[in-house]
Amino acid sequence: MSGRFLTIAWAIVLGMLPVFLGCNNELKAKDAHIALIEDANQQLTDDLAAARRESDAERNENDALRRERDGLNGQVLAFQGQVSLLNEQINSRPEPVAADGWQAVPGGAMIAIEGSVLFASGKQSLRDSGKGTLSAIAGTIQSSYADKDILVFGHTDDQPIKKSGWKDNYELSAQRALSVVRFLRDRGITPGRLVACGAGEHRPRVANSNEANRAKNRRVEIFAIDPTGR
Repeated sequence: MSGRFLTIAWAIVLGMLPVFLGCNNELKAKDAHIALIEDANQQLTDDLAAARRESDAERNENDALRRERDGLNGQVLAFQGQVSLLNEQINSRPEPVAADGWQAVPGGAMIAIEGSVLFASGKQSLRDSGKGTLSAIAGTIQSSYADKDILVFGHTDDQPIKKSGWKDNYELSAQRALSVVRFLRDRGITPGRLVACGAGEHRPRVANSNEANRAKNRRVEIFAIDPTGR
């Protein structure tokens, strides 16, 4: 009976073995599936953490850019305020007023005298009538432009020098300007304020197309200008 019992027992064990093996395989499959889920969950967790870090970095960068933009906007507003203030100061300045016979120019005034009033043709010596004109101008400079530099420009027409002996129109215009400067100096204008310049024929008022226009271009211009560089 004992041998028969053993035979039956082994038969039962062998019969149940596929069941046990199947259960074990199923458990292993479940464990593998759980492991995959856990790995995927961990990956999602890591990705989420990385995304949060990236978002925080972008937020910090945006905050820095916003602060920089606000700073630049502040600078622009300050600059606009300075420009507005300068415009107000410029607009509030009184228009320059020139003395009688003088023309207002930036920084001062100017008066032009026809060349024939001051000089004979091709000459640098002042006419007596021209000296009277310059004496009046010297008085105006002393009374109205005592704080200005005095720039004297000599101008000619475009006719070349033929008989007067000057090298060219530059030389003639410069010598005429010197004659005026020396006269003004002798009338009490401080020499350090006086400058003589010769422009020759190169700064005409009008085209040298006829004698009337050439007469307009033969002139001396006297500028009373704010001093610079002294």
